[in-house]
Amino acid sequence: MRPGQGAAGPRPAADTCPRAQSVTNPAPRGPVRHWLALRAGGVALGAAIAGSAPGAEIVFPNALNGKPMETALRPGEPETAALKEFKSTGVNGYVGDAAAITQGKALYEQWCQVCHNADASGKMGPSLRGPTFVYPQTATDVGMFAVMYGGAFGAMQAFSRREITQDEMLKVIAYVRSLK
Repeated sequence: MRPGQGAAGPRPAADTCPRAQSVTNPAPRGPVRHWLALRAGGVALGAAIAGSAPGAEIVFPNALNGKPMETALRPGEPETAALKEFKSTGVNGYVGDAAAITQGKALYEQWCQVCHNADASGKMGPSLRGPTFVYPQTATDVGMFAVMYGGAFGAMQAFSRREITQDEMLKVIAYVRSLK
């Protein structure tokens, strides 16, 4: 075999091979492109937040494909004042709230600890504490909510399909943010 040739014939040039594409080259499509963009610094999330007009609802991009997610409430799920404010401003009103953090800790122990460790330092799942994150968007409350709600690569399943409310997800985030 000659250099540059595989068992099945010549290898594609780097500029035609999807695995060799850089984040700045728009050639990758679908989940690969969005995953690369998110891994490169949360580009899609930053654009979603920056492009939001005052008073408009925040856009929650799916970590798997970068597409905006619908975050409709399940039948019977309450829309608390904190959740309503979060969806319109991106501000988690539970951050710093001692009662919410206590509730968030109990929920974290139930839903998250087995993968992310008791102190959120990571185990099977990545660390949820900074300064670096596997999913850069999780550095923000909006981004962490999007990953929790819609799921991510690996074992991170969508919490929207579990018996946890969106308001409870905000309390989990408040607890994680309280960890130093």
